[in-house]
Amino acid sequence: MTSPSSHVDLGAGLWLSVVIATYDRQELLRRLLRDLDAQTLEPSRFEVIAVDDGSKDDTRAALAGVETRYAHRIERQDNAGAAAARQRGVDLARGKIVVFLDDDMQVRPDFLAKHVARHLEIGDATDSVVLGRLRPDAKLADMPLFERYYARVMASQGDELASGARPVRGHNIYTGNVSMPRELFVRAGGFDPAFRALEDEELGVRLEKAGARFAFANEAESVHGSDWTSMKKWMDRAFRDGVYQAKLARKHPDMPESSPWRFLPVANPLKRPFMTLGLASPTAASVVAGAAIRTASVFDKVGLEPVALAGMTFVYGIQYYRGVRKEVGGYDVVRREYREFERGVSLLRRGERGDAGAFRAFREAVREDHRVLRFYGEKYDDRVESGGGVDAFAAPGGAALASDAVKKIGFQLMIAYRVMRFFRASGLELGAQFMSRTIRHAFASDVHWDADLEPGIMIVHGFGLAISYAARARHGCILFQNVTLGYGPDPVTKQAGAPLLDKSVHVGIGATLYGPIVVGEGTKIMAGCVLSQSVPPRSIVEAPVPHVGARAPVRPRG
Repeated sequence: MTSPSSHVDLGAGLWLSVVIATYDRQELLRRLLRDLDAQTLEPSRFEVIAVDDGSKDDTRAALAGVETRYAHRIERQDNAGAAAARQRGVDLARGKIVVFLDDDMQVRPDFLAKHVARHLEIGDATDSVVLGRLRPDAKLADMPLFERYYARVMASQGDELASGARPVRGHNIYTGNVSMPRELFVRAGGFDPAFRALEDEELGVRLEKAGARFAFANEAESVHGSDWTSMKKWMDRAFRDGVYQAKLARKHPDMPESSPWRFLPVANPLKRPFMTLGLASPTAASVVAGAAIRTASVFDKVGLEPVALAGMTFVYGIQYYRGVRKEVGGYDVVRREYREFERGVSLLRRGERGDAGAFRAFREAVREDHRVLRFYGEKYDDRVESGGGVDAFAAPGGAALASDAVKKIGFQLMIAYRVMRFFRASGLELGAQFMSRTIRHAFASDVHWDADLEPGIMIVHGFGLAISYAARARHGCILFQNVTLGYGPDPVTKQAGAPLLDKSVHVGIGATLYGPIVVGEGTKIMAGCVLSQSVPPRSIVEAPVPHVGARAPVRPRG
């Protein structure tokens, strides 16, 4: 292992503390301790702390005689959940960087060295979070169907992160293989012991809010060799995931990636009705899930594994949304939201006879959105005939507005947003929340009802938007598809907030803006940019130009 670079110096003493939560897995933990004893990193540079979360077999007593070259300790606590066990491990840790591993993992001799090297590459010893690769055990074919399903899901996510197809975000974090500075962990608030599932994702969200910089380490891999054998426990875990995803979304409403609803718009259209059945009728959905799991098992036994794995996705979705329904509330809660939605629609229909002020604001905002849409259309799109477009909208309910409301998805989204804001202004907060979820399902966009978009905003294509409750945009702004205006911390001051777009700011495809930044008037943010700092008026913000090179020549066969 090379010494730390001059840019980031981990210094003398203990570099790493490996923290492991364990429960009734003394032999798997023994195997992991043995793997860690074979590390190429000097034993004096790391320690291992395993916390036995009230195991029935008393893991601490069973492994009391294990000897290792590195310092290790096994603590025991009353059963309080993995989050509490890991938190206790960090409380006891003395290393500068904490590495989290699950007790059923296996690691190669260079595992810890790869984590250290990745932190040094990032060049920031206080804010870096390194997510390692999870790989399935070589005995994957012998695993139960549900474990093979899980392994393939994790492998697919790992491929996307390794290729750069998507960046690492807080909601991607898992405790099976991740490292971070202890100082950052403490600053983010550590684990929330109230989370008995998804505690790692919840921590990841707060790490992101605390200003963490995430990186993926494909070579710092751990091998997942689970001993789960109960299908019922797996189904219960899927249900619990839904419960805690809803809790996580309630705790972090400003982070759309935490929402349990984000999966529905991208779900297979054939599976979506059954997933929503878990929300509408959990008991009936449970019967469907049971039948589906038995059918998938039959397909697996006759060698049709791809069909069986597709069935597992189906079952997981049903169980997941049954859990969401349990946490969100019963049918009465959903019914109250829908009643407020209906009241809001009724007010819109009555117009001036309803909430006159809110209705006038709604109508004028839609008109101004449309006027700006036509203005930009004539300016940038040669398919739009010059002249008459704006005039055609001069009268309320003009033909141009009606036509564009049908043809232009982005304008449809803006109208839906104005309806949501009308509900909010009329005091129908549940109706506004219902409308927000409707937008999420209809447009695959997560727009908070408190987001303040001034009249005169144009949205192009209208899908994939994520707009925080604290985001603001002024007249003349254009937002393309897959734009994020997210809540986060200022990299310097650590003050949290969301972007303010001044007048006529154009935000290109897939751009991510986060934190309490101000984007000056007339600025253009080009496609693919990630921006966390304020920029002056009339700036151009560009993403790095991708490197394009020639592929290797094709080798002749034979």
